[in-house]
Amino acid sequence: MAQLGERGTPDISIRIGGPAGAGIKAAGQSLARTFMREGLWTMDLTEYPSLIRGGHNVITVRVGPKPFFSHAVDVDILIALDRLTVEKDGPSLVEGGAVVYDPASVEAATLPSHARGVPVQLDEIAKRNGGVIMRNTVAMAAALALLRFPLEPFESALHAQFDSKSAEVAEGNVRAAREGHAEAWKHADDFPLRLSPVPGAPERVLVDGNDAVCLGALAAGIGFYAAYPMTPASTLLHYMARHEGDGVVVKHVEDEIAAMNMVVGAAFTGARAMCATSGGGFSLMAEAFGLAGVTESAVVVGVFSRPGPATGMPTWTEQGDLQFVIHAAQGEFPRVVLAPGDRDDAFHLTWQAFNLADRLQTPVVLLGDSYLSDNRQSVLPFETARVTIDRGETITEGEVSDYLRYRDTPDGISPRAIPGVKGAEQLVNSYEHDEYGWGQEGERAEVRVQQDEKRMRKMELARTLAPAPVAFGPLEADVSIVSFGSTKGPIRDAMDELAAEGVSANFLQVVTCWPFPAREVSGFLAVAKRSLVVENNYTGQLEQLIRQECLMEPDDRLHRYDGRAFTYAQIAEKAREMVRRPARELTGVTR
Repeated sequence: MAQLGERGTPDISIRIGGPAGAGIKAAGQSLARTFMREGLWTMDLTEYPSLIRGGHNVITVRVGPKPFFSHAVDVDILIALDRLTVEKDGPSLVEGGAVVYDPASVEAATLPSHARGVPVQLDEIAKRNGGVIMRNTVAMAAALALLRFPLEPFESALHAQFDSKSAEVAEGNVRAAREGHAEAWKHADDFPLRLSPVPGAPERVLVDGNDAVCLGALAAGIGFYAAYPMTPASTLLHYMARHEGDGVVVKHVEDEIAAMNMVVGAAFTGARAMCATSGGGFSLMAEAFGLAGVTESAVVVGVFSRPGPATGMPTWTEQGDLQFVIHAAQGEFPRVVLAPGDRDDAFHLTWQAFNLADRLQTPVVLLGDSYLSDNRQSVLPFETARVTIDRGETITEGEVSDYLRYRDTPDGISPRAIPGVKGAEQLVNSYEHDEYGWGQEGERAEVRVQQDEKRMRKMELARTLAPAPVAFGPLEADVSIVSFGSTKGPIRDAMDELAAEGVSANFLQVVTCWPFPAREVSGFLAVAKRSLVVENNYTGQLEQLIRQECLMEPDDRLHRYDGRAFTYAQIAEKAREMVRRPARELTGVTR
């Protein structure tokens, strides 16, 4: 078991646990926001069951003065709002960690033997100042006291949060915080960890992956968003609805079939259009996704994965839909699949996805997962100066002659005129068609070959336009890692941990999963001493692409598919194990 403060990093982790409906997530995010505003780096990890009401909810906040890339592994302070939290989360505490608890509901005898108890009258203080709903405020203030962190920033955050409701509510929360802080302060001398504000730190924002995608879409000039709520994509609909009127029309539709068809229609009118869902919803979208392919519609589709099959595990994470989105819908047609690894990626790949969709006149998929979608991290403000708008061959005004919507061209990109442009008569439907759009002509063998080859030529252009893989670490390393998506954060933290031990690692992040960057991946693997593919699924879907496109095989692989994201400790330990073995010795899958 880890010892308090022995991780070798200056960060601290605080976990809050309790019953659903107790405001666990809001409490943790308020704490993270307080730390961020005082110049610290934060990331939270929310874990909860897929129940409408009930179950055990947990949020873990990692905080420190230096940047990190993934969630906390060990817990230093556990805030237990009920006995179940002690039972379920007590084992995660490091040796010497603290448990903040209410002796009225949690018996001291039930606390883990390796932890120190910090009794605070959470309910009594809350009731005295306005109601039991304030006990989260009391508990968070108690955690700040243990760390000798000043209370004033938290008080300011409470005023910012509650002043709009009423001054009385805000003052009640502030009084409750002061009492909780004072009561826990009595135990602060016995707790060795300390946390201080960082004066003059650069401004940061606290966002999850879905926030970043929405901001990227708005920066790209999105005109239409349609969705049916499905975890973990639901909050994109909430975010977009708050910005309806900022140039975007938002539709909460009856199902995912309608969402996909509506964005195809919106793209036809010239609007930048997007929908988003999870794997189950994308299953319903598949036929209309093919409609986007045959009509060469510039649409962006977010697929944010959770474990399947069927309903699966709605509130947990997995990377099980990579092969699905590459092959979805009947027949063959070009598409681009981009996989953001962190919040900065999510912002920049989203606006790039709209440009790619317009340039290539074909669907672009943003492939994420719950780990990225649901959890917030403090990041530097996104570089909006990098955003460019490229509508490709889109004709929005004027007059055209001899217009053929599906004209056969060397690069596969045809002129695209929106309705209302004079001379731009066209037919658009789901049939194979000729250059004008006639479905009857599309059944002729030579026309089918012409249009099929025209569309597929876009993939050659896509290879030159889509973002290349990103390399991290030294050119030569003891272990070389290939992965995609949200494993990026744990891998980067693992690299830092390994470097501190004298083990070098480098990492190739596959950003564009389709068309697959075979040349770059092959070159990276060819010079690797020991190669490792890391992915959050059972079958190794990225590794399958490497074998298919590169005709190569990594030395080893690491899979996780229990609904949880990788920890940096798991990846670091796998790398250590590989270094201990002779290079190029295959061992099979580590699960």
